Amino acid sequence: MNNGLISKRYAKALLEFAAARGEDKSLYESMRLLAESIAATPRLRETLQSPVASGSDKEQLLCAAVGAGAGESYRRFVRLALENRREALLQNIALSYLALYRRAHRIGRVFLASAAPLSDALIGRIRHDVERRTHGTVELDLRVDPSLGGGFIFQIEDFRVDTSVAGQLEKVRKKLVS
Repeated sequence: MNNGLISKRYAKALLEFAAARGEDKSLYESMRLLAESIAATPRLRETLQSPVASGSDKEQLLCAAVGAGAGESYRRFVRLALENRREALLQNIALSYLALYRRAHRIGRVFLASAAPLSDALIGRIRHDVERRTHGTVELDLRVDPSLGGGFIFQIEDFRVDTSVAGQLEKVRKKLVS
């Protein structure tokens, strides 16, 4: 059984179903919260895979994981996944849904880590420049990481720029070792 293929098929069907109902955008937020909740809460993952926990308990947990934003498409998806015993695939299905939704709506994900907080004006300028160059919208994942020592790390898709002091020191270390 290919879990990646199964996850993608569920995600594709879910996106088509939600889009037909006009709930694809709200479902996007629910799936983002679901993926984050499962990743951040190992007990949730364990409970979902437990044969002792009932289906209704699992459904309540999954709806609570996304809060008040759990719409009808999300609830129906959860019931279907539980009926088909796909609890172990929920995080992969959610991540596949997010990727398909982003591709369909031309949303790029940008990761930006800096040693110090960035001003709102600079963040706005970065967002504007990336949106102009990619001809789409951008989701920014901003992080402040003092361990960088200065500079920043910028990544979009598989393009990465690391101008951090820590990154530069690591490059020098690797050159010295080799």
